[in-house]
Amino acid sequence: MKKNVAFAVALATTFVLTFPAEAKKQPEVTGLALQQIQSRDYEVGKSVTFPAVMTILQDSGYRIQAADKDTGLITGTASTKSHMNWAPFVGFGRSKKTPVISAYIEDRGSGSRVRLNFIMAKTKNGGYGMSWSDEEPITDPATYRDAFERIDKEVFVRQALNAPTPKPLSPAPVSAVTPAAAQTSTGLTPNPADTPPALKPDPK
Repeated sequence: MKKNVAFAVALATTFVLTFPAEAKKQPEVTGLALQQIQSRDYEVGKSVTFPAVMTILQDSGYRIQAADKDTGLITGTASTKSHMNWAPFVGFGRSKKTPVISAYIEDRGSGSRVRLNFIMAKTKNGGYGMSWSDEEPITDPATYRDAFERIDKEVFVRQALNAPTPKPLSPAPVSAVTPAAAQTSTGLTPNPADTPPALKPDPK
């Protein structure tokens, strides 16, 4: 009996050391500080930022579950990671962690604001048919900083593609100038000798 308990404890310790990222505790961030981490303002409207967020999430491996441009809401899930674990009085089981994202994009004046919320949904299946789920919010600033850097680049590309093409300038029309008008424009009095004689009708 003692050997079985010692083996289970050693195995559980091995799993914790194998998955250091999962054992790492998220920093406690709430309120206004969390809003600042999760949000970013853009100078372009929702018509640009909404598809930009959609594109980045899909490129990052998220499957879009729902998207509504009118409300500005996007939800998606990524691939599930699972591994074996051991819990007291339950025994061995399988734990699954699924990255989940929800985004809210809203118009603000002539620009827009994007707010992201990453969570890690955990589902555990234990012995005797027992299962339970939990959600772990992701509050690491580096995660959101990386996501917004990708969105920034996508917004920049879309702005460049949507920019109107400048029309070529048409040349200014050149008007005919008579010698008399040219001399008058220079402030000089025309010389009568330089003026061509008027044509007289032929008496015949």
